[in-house]
Amino acid sequence: MGETTPGLSAITQIMGGRAQSKALKTEAVMLEAQAKGVDLQALQTSERRREELRATMAAFTASRAARGVSLDSPTGMAIESELRRQSVRDENVDRVGFTNQAGALRMSAAAKRRGGSYANIMGYVSAGGTLIDAAGNAMAAGGGKK
Repeated sequence: MGETTPGLSAITQIMGGRAQSKALKTEAVMLEAQAKGVDLQALQTSERRREELRATMAAFTASRAARGVSLDSPTGMAIESELRRQSVRDENVDRVGFTNQAGALRMSAAAKRRGGSYANIMGYVSAGGTLIDAAGNAMAAGGGKK
């Protein structure tokens, strides 16, 4: 009674392939959601950097004005330019990091989706192999009889 029929084995293989496919595709959806979260984090970080630059520039301008320094002095203008340059550089470094992280998540999601498709196909292939083997065994067992 412990022996399974080829038909039951084939159905089990198909269902196993479907289950594995669904699990992998679910993982892909989760990875895509994580990538969208990273995209949002990138936007928030960029906005925070811009806010920090605006606050720094306002404080710098207020400091110069309080000391009676001309707002269009060459030194002041050079400092403002350097502050902007550094802020843009830092924002770009952040953006590259977030872009790479989101890209890696999306590549992993694509691989999981492909794996899910292959798992489904392989369930059917395995089931077909089981049924073909069973048919061959049946023919071999009955082949000597006429």
